[in-house]
Amino acid sequence: MNKKLLENMASLFTLKGAEYIISFITLPYLLRVLGPEKFGAIAFAQTIITYGNLLVDYGFNLTAPRDIAKCDKEDIPKNFAAFYGAKFVLFIPILLLGTLLLAVFRDYLDIVLMLCVLPSLVGNVIFPVWYFQGIQEMRFITVFNLIARTISVVAIFMFVTVQSDYRLAAFLQSVTPIVAGIISLMVLYRKTPEIFSMPSWSDIKAKFKEGWDIFISTVFISLYTNSNVFILGIMTNDTVVGYYSAANKLIMAVNGLMGPISSAIFPHIAALYKESREKAIAFLHKTVRYIGGLSFLASLGTFILAEPIVHIIMGDSYEESILILRILSFFPFVVALSNIFGVQTMVTFGMQNIFSRILMLSALFNFVLIFPLIHFWEGVGLSVTVMIVESFVTITMYLILRKHGIRLF
Repeated sequence: MNKKLLENMASLFTLKGAEYIISFITLPYLLRVLGPEKFGAIAFAQTIITYGNLLVDYGFNLTAPRDIAKCDKEDIPKNFAAFYGAKFVLFIPILLLGTLLLAVFRDYLDIVLMLCVLPSLVGNVIFPVWYFQGIQEMRFITVFNLIARTISVVAIFMFVTVQSDYRLAAFLQSVTPIVAGIISLMVLYRKTPEIFSMPSWSDIKAKFKEGWDIFISTVFISLYTNSNVFILGIMTNDTVVGYYSAANKLIMAVNGLMGPISSAIFPHIAALYKESREKAIAFLHKTVRYIGGLSFLASLGTFILAEPIVHIIMGDSYEESILILRILSFFPFVVALSNIFGVQTMVTFGMQNIFSRILMLSALFNFVLIFPLIHFWEGVGLSVTVMIVESFVTITMYLILRKHGIRLF
């Protein structure tokens, strides 16, 4: 591993460590102040806005850092403008469509709460995380996020004091990427003003064409991840969603332990693959060994300590979350392997089409399982569905890579 990769990992681990400290402070506070019902209402609203984020991303969160990492220095401004322009082209119709849907379903949704989570969509557009990943300068992401999150946490403790403040809590969490995005653009304009230019329509269309397979993949990922909480909310109620979402938040925190490594190595593997396929595979061997081992230990610890974790962090009113947390405990291990097989290997090696097909099949499998399992076992049934489908994704990717002569074990 070169110095730049280690610096990026250190920066992202610093960010992740700070996020854990912030989450350890704020999550128990919000769980207790808001209760399962209002916490579940926020989780349900955030799930809906995730669809907007999915469309705005269009897979650029993978294709943009890959392309910027591979291109020559003089081509970076052209790529930056094209990706930024493409996101803005998507944002306007998505915002108009979202406004129309809110008007149609105003009797079924908490409109004010939906508007409170909308800033996360705006922040997704203006914060060019993908650019900093591509140039392998993750320390900027760390600094900008920490500033924004610190402001958000201070505001939550100052102003969110009773259950009726749940909408304000949602807004203060959602506004974080806007703050980070504004700061990042100010810094970029001061340090590298040459990257800001008007993109050509042909460049924007080229980015849409290149990102299509990844976009389809992310859509199907969403169908068996984000849609699950939405379906749970439709079939049950906010309290059940609260029990599941509280456990899922903890699992995502454990899963996030591997996030800094995955984010840092993705552009690095792309750069290695440009030099030599063999070098990229050799590096992936090490990645499987270390990330697989660490994620397994994290999952095992979560399984063993599920009960005290729930009681200490969530409180006694979340007793229903203990079994859900145990079922989901090995999610970080399974997903760590699928990330290596899918994103780090298939996407980098030009196997996006196969990657998309696996996720399409997995989404269909998810829909076969989810409705009967939620009907009979509610949040527990959703947890079982998630683990079965994620295991199916990981095993399928591994077998297909072996078939193509890529052996990562």
